[in-house]
Amino acid sequence: MKKFCYGTILWLSSLALVVLLAGCSGKVDSWADRGNAAKDGFLYAVGSIAVENYNSKGEKEIQEFSQPPQRVVAVWQNSIETLLALGVGDRLEAAIGVPDEKYISPAYREAYRKVPYKSLRDLDLETILMMKPDLVVGWFSTFQPKVLRSTGFWHGRGIRTFIAPASIPTVPRKTVEMEYESILQMGRIFQKEKQAQALVEGMRRTIADVTGRARTAGLHRRGLILELAGRNLVVYGEKTLAGNILQQAGGELLAPQERQIGMERLLELNPDVIFLVTIESDYGREGEIKNRLYQNKALNSLCCIRNRHVYTLPLYTIYCSGVRTKDGIQIIAKGLYPELFAYPEPLQ
Repeated sequence: MKKFCYGTILWLSSLALVVLLAGCSGKVDSWADRGNAAKDGFLYAVGSIAVENYNSKGEKEIQEFSQPPQRVVAVWQNSIETLLALGVGDRLEAAIGVPDEKYISPAYREAYRKVPYKSLRDLDLETILMMKPDLVVGWFSTFQPKVLRSTGFWHGRGIRTFIAPASIPTVPRKTVEMEYESILQMGRIFQKEKQAQALVEGMRRTIADVTGRARTAGLHRRGLILELAGRNLVVYGEKTLAGNILQQAGGELLAPQERQIGMERLLELNPDVIFLVTIESDYGREGEIKNRLYQNKALNSLCCIRNRHVYTLPLYTIYCSGVRTKDGIQIIAKGLYPELFAYPEPLQ
């Protein structure tokens, strides 16, 4: 009996040592082993964070960060400004995709100026590799063969990637909550959870304020969100972030399931407000773009034309918008309820 107990004690001691060493290493063999430590799409191990994001095929996958990234290449405005807002702008080696620094929020502009490389155009692959990044952040389109290669290309070199979830083509519906979660994810990766939470809570309060005031005033305006593409009128419906913001702001989203309409359909809908989405090449031409509707005599019967209720929405405020989602919320709130809100216009 004594011999059995002694052997058992030795076996238990060895097992405890193995478990202790595995814990100290911070490594876990499989996703299943981490299951009980999962929270909000993140898995926590000793000394590391594993995040569920997407690869360049649009598939979910897990990446592990042993420490917060130190050398980052960020592509497109949402990626850049979210990192600036989290206070990690000093880790940016390159900021790609902003036409001019005047489109950067004034609050982040000084930090943006300190980024070593800034340009609207993509860098070539060799130059980025020479920057020795440990993280590349961008959209789904960023990690395609003709742009910056696949996520597998970067992972094979020990470089992590993060794709804005709202840019994944297979994600059926883009929402404000998706933008919130993207900000929170970046906050966790960089160990800036408090800053990320504060940014999200600020946007939540803005939407609550808008819906509360509109409800109190008894207002429920009808809004239509369009992009002028040649002779076509492209509709931003209920599956888009812009449409989701308008609905959360207490407005009625017109043509929620339509993707394109003609002038006859526009006259039939007769919206209270029209929001025109402007892309990077249109920034600075907002007056000219609105005049395409205001000066069209066939639209004179529309109440939004007579009342001059046509507003522009910069793409960076309603597509993978990150921290600039707040600007999208404010533009739409001001357009729907001009008598209730006087938010400042974003720089365009």
